[in-house]
Amino acid sequence: MLSPSLKAELATLSTQDKLEVFEAIRSAVIPPSGHSFAELSPDQEQELFRRAQRAAANPGEGRIWQEVQQRILGD
Repeated sequence: MLSPSLKAELATLSTQDKLEVFEAIRSAVIPPSGHSFAELSPDQEQELFRRAQRAAANPGEGRIWQEVQQRILGD
């Protein structure tokens, strides 16, 4: 769980900076070579960027991962 201070700091970042943080985290958790995830297509990258911009513009919209997971798993 993120600390309130880290959440506050992330909230001050531009969308581009948030995407850079996301990429740094994603790069840190990708499995070793031979077990890597497929790279995103240009269309997928564009859609991801569009969604990130929408989320940044509407911070109260959407659901946190735990809510989505609970809805999917029925916990």
